[in-house]
Amino acid sequence: MSMAARPGNFGVRFHNHLYQQLGLNFYYKTFAPNDLAAAVAGIRSLGIRGSAVSMPFKEACIELVDELDASAAAIQSINTIVNTDGHLKAFNTDYIAVAQLMESHAVPRSAFALRGSGGMAKAVAFALRDAGFTEGLIVARNEQAGRRLAE
Repeated sequence: MSMAARPGNFGVRFHNHLYQQLGLNFYYKTFAPNDLAAAVAGIRSLGIRGSAVSMPFKEACIELVDELDASAAAIQSINTIVNTDGHLKAFNTDYIAVAQLMESHAVPRSAFALRGSGGMAKAVAFALRDAGFTEGLIVARNEQAGRRLAE
């Protein structure tokens, strides 16, 4: 399942194709919840194995889950909820992926340029910071959001 303000079809086709190819008995569906708390409660009560979380719900869902992985706690933003027997644990898989890529490819700690100020940009900025990057440029359409991210 995916919770998004503007659900699209690409993720649905992509995930369901992969599930079929891998022989998994899963189904991926997107929703634009009117009541976020009820949607998250539904994940728990219906036994839905997990959910992707898109903007603008990445921060609002934090108070609705039982536990934050270190990745989500570090940046106070989630993009994945995993339901294990009614226990909802949230992750930021964007942060995890960027941190692992930088480590596995030994990316030099030089100046960087980051384009954007949304959820993915926030995950990248925190992963860069935590990896020891100290100098960089953030380019964002929304000046206030870009400045908040830089701080």
